Amino acid sequence: MVLADLQKNSLIINCSTCGSELEIKLTTSIKEQTIRCGNCNSNYSFKNGYLNLLPPVIRKEICKKGMLTRKIKDHFHIENLTKNEHDLIKGIIASKNMAKQYFKNVVHPMEASWSARAYERYEDLMITNYLDSLLDDKKVTFVDAGSGPGRYLILLGSKMIQDSCKDLKKNPETAKLYQFDKKYANNLQYVVGIDYSEEMISYSTKLLKKYGLGQLLNKKIFPVVGVAQNFHFNPRLLVDTHKVVVCTFQTLGNQENVDLQVEMLKSMKNLATPHGTLIISVFNKKLFKDFGLQKFYGREVRRTVGEIINTKDDIENAVLRTSKGVYSKWFSKKDLDSLLLKSGISKFKIMDESNIEPISGFEEYLDIDEQKNQVFPRAIIAIAEI
Repeated sequence: MVLADLQKNSLIINCSTCGSELEIKLTTSIKEQTIRCGNCNSNYSFKNGYLNLLPPVIRKEICKKGMLTRKIKDHFHIENLTKNEHDLIKGIIASKNMAKQYFKNVVHPMEASWSARAYERYEDLMITNYLDSLLDDKKVTFVDAGSGPGRYLILLGSKMIQDSCKDLKKNPETAKLYQFDKKYANNLQYVVGIDYSEEMISYSTKLLKKYGLGQLLNKKIFPVVGVAQNFHFNPRLLVDTHKVVVCTFQTLGNQENVDLQVEMLKSMKNLATPHGTLIISVFNKKLFKDFGLQKFYGREVRRTVGEIINTKDDIENAVLRTSKGVYSKWFSKKDLDSLLLKSGISKFKIMDESNIEPISGFEEYLDIDEQKNQVFPRAIIAIAEI
């Protein structure tokens, strides 16, 4: 079973170091298999139902004995790392011991904090509304850059299998959105979740099984430990699909410097090429002081990401930092416009509360007034066609 899953997984995803095709290196273990790049000799692993594609230089640092307990001031052997690699490692360590609470307090469609849940519900509606139109006549590959504990993997999986996510299909608030849809089962070819936290990917794999989606695991749904900035598909196998690549709920702002933000957008563009769509959703910095620091990072969210430890400069630059090392940069339309242009993305539309469109038909999930009052003032959304 592991080998069969591995063959499918390794076929569609290429080496994170050089972008070349991967090959299976057969071992005697039935629980773990090694994936090798024949071009640069990088090795990766497949175990517990997911592929770990972290670049070796990063994996080496976070796997060293005691590394996860060392202080950031120790610089993680920074003399051997680039600034971007150092910042990525800080982000990986910041997410340690967070997956279960993050799903419950921030992501769960029914239990999460309302400040997070309302925003995410609009993103759910926006993305499924877009996919509905594509899946009528196109094969689609969906990619979540920063998938965390598998929010979209569960949502889209529920629409591909009738007898799944039973509690969500029965609940009057979520039933319509999570219902089975034949065109998703037929035309949504792959759903790929990328996250640099192995803990998040491991937990999302467990949740997929818990929600009755195990039969899709590594056949149509692929949770992958990896760095979105260094992620590559095998273009031969996805040439006939329209790629929808999303980076939502402030994931772009969790990249700790502008270079990482630009590189993430460049990678998303490459993943969507030759034909695809990018959807990016970030938080509006004009609400950072009055809403972000006061309400959004309320008790449930702080319990998950840690207490806020901002400096005066952070507040002026609309940057949030927490005691667990979580970083969050909030944006203006002009900021996002600049990042997209630096990334070589030219055909895009950026929306804020002045022109975001409400979505009707799902009033039990998020009614029009909730969209306008709870979401639109703090959302900036970009859609780009590739």
